[in-house]
Amino acid sequence: MSDIRSAYDLKPPTYNAKLTEVGRGTPMGELLRRYWHPVGMSADAGSTPRAVKILGEELILFRDGKGRPGLVYPRCCHRGTTLYYGKIEEEGIRCCYHGWLFDVEGHCVEMPAEPEPRGAQCRRVRQPWYPVEERYGLLFAYLGPPAKRPVLPRYECLEVMGPGEFVEADDSSIGSGGIQIAPCNWLQHFENVVDPYHVPILHGSFSGPQFVQIMNAFPKVTFEYGPMGVKAISVRPGPDSKSFRRVTEAIVPTLRVVPNPQVAQFGMVESIGWTVPIDDTHYRIYVAGRVKEKGALTKFKSRYNGKAWADLTPEEHQRFPGDTEAQVGQGAITFHSEEHLMSTDRGIAMLRLMLQNQVDIVARGGDPVGVAFTEKDAYVKFDAGQFLEY
Repeated sequence: MSDIRSAYDLKPPTYNAKLTEVGRGTPMGELLRRYWHPVGMSADAGSTPRAVKILGEELILFRDGKGRPGLVYPRCCHRGTTLYYGKIEEEGIRCCYHGWLFDVEGHCVEMPAEPEPRGAQCRRVRQPWYPVEERYGLLFAYLGPPAKRPVLPRYECLEVMGPGEFVEADDSSIGSGGIQIAPCNWLQHFENVVDPYHVPILHGSFSGPQFVQIMNAFPKVTFEYGPMGVKAISVRPGPDSKSFRRVTEAIVPTLRVVPNPQVAQFGMVESIGWTVPIDDTHYRIYVAGRVKEKGALTKFKSRYNGKAWADLTPEEHQRFPGDTEAQVGQGAITFHSEEHLMSTDRGIAMLRLMLQNQVDIVARGGDPVGVAFTEKDAYVKFDAGQFLEY
């Protein structure tokens, strides 16, 4: 009897839908809807309606004449045409079809064709909407049950400034490996945050050094649970007989708290990335970070064969792969049934278990980790950073 396994014998592959599917009513979709998520840069909400998609929902983002951002369901509640063609006014967004005017919370303000344009009939209808708050140059939306709406968090690493520092936001998906909207499931990237062993292989020996020299050494890694996620603690040889300790964190629900591997900056992590699921098979990353000069967040983007990712030829993408190629290469949603996790994948197993536990908490009617209902409890500190130690 041969022990050679033929591909012919493979069973039909499957993926873990409980952790990957993000639509309304799905287990992970309901967990994610208990948190605030970026839906755009502050500048994305303006005087022209903007179509956005998040967690499988298509929505319209705008800013009224009073400067208030709004996020509404795209189909007008009158006759169903899209508000994408609406007109932004002082009080809100006006439908192009019959002129119904809605404020940023979906209240109908005016029905111009009715006998009493601003009469009692306006109060009988309301355009579906979601709350929006603005912070760190980003627009955050809460898509969950109104009774469970938490306070929008503040993060110490974006609140405590050094000399000359300010917070800058970016929507180019820094950390994705080069692509702005990745055609694969969000979890394939999020798990990468606690996978430090791929760094010296993918970003070092395989594609050539893509980060600073100190990152090329193979690390000694330990994994720990924190109060809101999983930490990967990597130790490498540093200069002057010191140790280089690097801590990255995957924070529930989607936060990638990763020190910039291309700068010799030591201390508290300087930026946060939100791995935002667009739908089950696409994600993008919004980033906010402390900088000293405008454009600094994108200044140290990865280079492949001396080029930006978008400038690579198809052959160069194959010869110099990065995170995008590795993660999109797993498929639109990776087949978990075909995996063989080993000891170096402990961080990934821990993260999946934590997400599974939080999904179950929400399914039972509880509040997941990290949601806070007071300003005091919504102040968040991370352990992530880069440190030189004896």
